[in-house]
Formats: sequence, structure tokens, C-alpha cells
Amino acid sequence: MKRHLIAAILIAVICASSTAHAAPPIFKEKKYFGPMPFSNVSLSAGFLDGADFSLLTDALNNWAVARNGHDTFGNLALAPSVRLSYEYQMTPNHFLKVSSSFSYLKQGSVGAYVAEYPDTNYSLDIARTLKVYLLTFEAGFSYYFVPPAPESFSPYAGAGFAAVVPLVRLDTESSLHETGQPFANPGENVSQNSFQAGLHLEFGMNYYLSNRFALGMEGKYQMAQSKFDVHGANFDLKYTGFILAINVVYYL
Repeated sequence: MKRHLIAAILIAVICASSTAHAAPPIFKEKKYFGPMPFSNVSLSAGFLDGADFSLLTDALNNWAVARNGHDTFGNLALAPSVRLSYEYQMTPNHFLKVSSSFSYLKQGSVGAYVAEYPDTNYSLDIARTLKVYLLTFEAGFSYYFVPPAPESFSPYAGAGFAAVVPLVRLDTESSLHETGQPFANPGENVSQNSFQAGLHLEFGMNYYLSNRFALGMEGKYQMAQSKFDVHGANFDLKYTGFILAINVVYYL
């Protein structure tokens, strides 16, 4: 009797094990669309060209001219720009992309004007520095014309929205024209921060060294601007321009 009971238990255990093995897994098995993992992070470094602060700089010069002087700004140089991005593959060709970037813009001037006070006038030499620390937070979609694969090229294009945070600083160093002695002129130093909306378009090419690493080049056209108040007036600072960058991509 005991032998029959033990045999029945063994048969039941074997049948249960076979059934459990044949049943579909409780958790969905992770799959890839191809040889590359689903997601990646990338670091880009390049330069922004095309920003325009001429409405403000022309107004500052006109303000000095009206006070028997001038305020001549140099050209706005290429702005260094870095970007950290995360991409998630939704289909073999479509990616969701979020990123944050930082650009540093700087423009300087040399000038002079006559500062009028109730008791006397001062002939001042000035040197202005306009600096913008431009932060952007972006979200959008990218389309890869060739699904990513090791030892291959894949061109892509994308677009999206941005939250733009410009930190603008106008610093002015003033000195007496006759003696060169520093002159306290706090009204000519202005700092303003704001939160703006923007758009971006991008296109590029990646080469996949392996299923983990890729190198690429990317061009991005961004559209954004902000306001800056000085001397009782409001001026547009335009950050619309083209960024050319080199990418290093790591697949997670």
C-alpha cells in the first residue's frame, strides 16, 4: 500500500513539474528589436552659432551716444555647448529622446559717456561684458533611417520641445576718464533670469563600434529667445542658432 502511495506521489510531482515547465513564464521576457539594447545615454560637445543680441547692444550704444559717448560691442563669438541625452527605442526606427544642455555666450564692449548728476558731471570710461548661461531641457522623438547595428552607420533626424532657462548678466566696469580711478556705477550692472519655451530640430549620423558604443556627429537647430530689461526698456535676446557637435554614445 505504501509503495502504491509513494509511486502515485512521484507521478503527481512529475506531472506538475512538466505542466509548470510548459506553461508560459509569469514575467514577460525582455526582447530587443535588434542587436542593440533598448536605451542609451550620450554626451555631446560642440559650438552654437547664430545667436543675436544686436537689439540690446545697439540700444546700449545709442544710450551712450545720447550722453556724448559711445559703447561699441565686438562680435558675438561661437558659444561652447555640451549636451547629455537619454534615448529609448520604441520601434526598430523610432526613439524617444530627452536631454539637457548648457551653452555659454559672451560679448564685450568698450565705451565712454558723460554721467550727469545734480551737482556735477563725470566723464566715464566703461567696459561692459554681456554673459548668458543658457540651460535647456528638451524632449522629442528621433527617427533612425537604418536600425542601429554593430559596425554600421545610421543617419537620423528628430524634433521636439524645450524649456529654456537663460541666466543673463550685464557687468559694467566704470572709471573716471581723467584719472582712471574706479567709479561706483551699480545701476549699470543688471542680472536677470527667466523661463522660456523653445523648439529644436536635429539630424546626425552614428557609427556603431559594437553593441555598446557608438560615435557620431550631430547638427541641431534651436529656436528660443528671452527678454532683457535695462534703462527702462525691454529687448529681445535671440538664442536661435545652429549647434554642431560630436557625440559619444553608450548603450545600457
